[in-house]
Amino acid sequence: MLGIARNPDWGVAAPGPKFWLWPNLLSLDAPFVAVLWQILFLRCFHAAEDAPPAILLVTSVWLIYAADRVLDAWRGECALPRHRFYRAHWRLLLPIWIAVLAASAWLALTRLPAALLQHGLALLAAVIAYFAIVHGVKWTSRATWPKEASVGLLFALGASLAAWSNVRGIADAAAIALFFMLCWINCAAIQKWESSEWARHIDWSALDWPVSRASLGVALVAGLLLCLHRPILGGAEMASALAFVALDRFVGRLSPDALRVLADVALLSPVVFLPLVKGV
Repeated sequence: MLGIARNPDWGVAAPGPKFWLWPNLLSLDAPFVAVLWQILFLRCFHAAEDAPPAILLVTSVWLIYAADRVLDAWRGECALPRHRFYRAHWRLLLPIWIAVLAASAWLALTRLPAALLQHGLALLAAVIAYFAIVHGVKWTSRATWPKEASVGLLFALGASLAAWSNVRGIADAAAIALFFMLCWINCAAIQKWESSEWARHIDWSALDWPVSRASLGVALVAGLLLCLHRPILGGAEMASALAFVALDRFVGRLSPDALRVLADVALLSPVVFLPLVKGV
């Protein structure tokens, strides 16, 4: 999802992006992951599926990721393909971003139920606070800010937002919590794997992040807690967790770009599990 690297090398020439990098460059991968998990949560929690929440989730995630990467690029983080892309094309993307924002605001205010709108506005406030901390505070003042955990939490809450009203009991809450852990692992793994490529700017605390052990822990908890009450959700979370374990074993054999893309592919397990559960 949100790869976070800190390298101010602006003028380094780079080859054209590979075709499989385009979803990442255009910030389309994260919205796709989010809406897949939204549908899975809705179906497993026996909540009604509706088009406006799905559309708003896709547009909201895209708006957040695009804005975050533009601000990163403006600050000088242009070592990675996605930051170079937004640095080069932000003027072209700005009117599109504004139009998507306006359409999303209109859709939210006119088509969302009042309770879901209130929850969405509360989450929006948290996103604004995130941007204020990450992009409005000097790096020296936010060195200990848990950015990867914050991104994972906001992503998990956003993807499960439409299903909150149908959460019943500990198993449902645990499923959302485990999804948050998977999102955190995704962000931390990307930071770890990409930092290893830019040795001059290594974030050593990120490199120590135990991707395999954390993923195995999620897989174990998902299997133990959810196998009876939420077997499909638990199966999807186990599959994604084990995919991160496998990817961590291939560090050094795959390029950072490939690892970056595959880290999001690891979260596509709902593609396999959605056919097993029917919606309301």
